[in-house]
Amino acid sequence: MKIRDRIVLGITAGVLAGIPARLVNNAIYKIGLTDRKYGQMAASLFLPAKKQKAHPRETRIVGSLTDRINCSMMGIAITYLLSATGRDNAVIKGVTTSSLAWITLYGLTSRLGVVPPSRKPWSSLLSFTDHAIFGGLCALLVANLGHPSLFPDGRRYVPLAPPAAVPVYPTSTPEFTPQ
Repeated sequence: MKIRDRIVLGITAGVLAGIPARLVNNAIYKIGLTDRKYGQMAASLFLPAKKQKAHPRETRIVGSLTDRINCSMMGIAITYLLSATGRDNAVIKGVTTSSLAWITLYGLTSRLGVVPPSRKPWSSLLSFTDHAIFGGLCALLVANLGHPSLFPDGRRYVPLAPPAAVPVYPTSTPEFTPQ
């Protein structure tokens, strides 16, 4: 069953693609390669640092909700991009779109002082990698979960699994009788 609604498709693909990207982010945070988790960054948009430390449970909830909404919005953007341009080269289109989001969300927010800049040298590169994984996976999910009517005709895409073989049964008509 393919998803016919672009918004539902984008939300679904965005949330699903966000799972491995967030797992990678949590893992590199735990081993100390980065000093930022996406949920913490998202929570800092709404809660000052003092409130984050005083209310850690509420901070995690706000951060997680904001992060999922961000993943959903990126999924919707990638869905509309593929709907307009086709499913060919979907992974490249997804990585490009998520790279733009990385520049905006990661670079611009720290430059404007919304979130403090990272103190770890690998943090930016690892964050870009997470975003690239997210964008490529999200585009792949959109291309495979979306109904063909959402995309321009004649466009190729990379299927998640090879198409199932359809059995051909011999038929008999008045003009043709199989032997």
